[in-house]
Amino acid sequence: MAYPGAMTLGLRRGLVQLRPSSPEYPTLFAAERERVAQALGPLALEIEHVGSTSVPGLVAKPVLDLAVAVSGAGQMPQCRGPLTRLGSTFRGDPAGQGEAFYALGPDDARTHYLHLLPITHPHWRAYLVFRGALRADPELRGAYADLRLALARAHPEARTEYTARKGAFIEGVLRQAETTAAP
Repeated sequence: MAYPGAMTLGLRRGLVQLRPSSPEYPTLFAAERERVAQALGPLALEIEHVGSTSVPGLVAKPVLDLAVAVSGAGQMPQCRGPLTRLGSTFRGDPAGQGEAFYALGPDDARTHYLHLLPITHPHWRAYLVFRGALRADPELRGAYADLRLALARAHPEARTEYTARKGAFIEGVLRQAETTAAP
């Protein structure tokens, strides 16, 4: 099976490798968004491009992240069949926090990650707030890029460690956003 964007996208599962931002990412997202929207129909309330590929100019793993919101947890099982028919592999809820995770592409060339969650889930807002903060603030974007590059050098074959170590930065940005949004 050919995967959308396979020439630009693809990373072996578990590997950490960052590449310069690509001007193709928005187009590749739009194509995958359309496939997912067609497959899920009205179950998908919103489909957003999240993760580093959604931030112009930010180094990123060559894997597109999509966040898909449904009205509630009860709709999530209904999405599994349509998403697997698109070629996505259901990976469960790795963090144990009520978010279903799907991967597209073979283990040696993952191209897309899909995060399925209720629109009221705190992670939904967090995805959008963090993306917005990085898009709006070049200094913050640069600090995040520097951190990720250092972590990628330190943990090139340990994606779990890489992800865990950037978590404190993300949480700090989210806390700051809450503070500045408070009246």
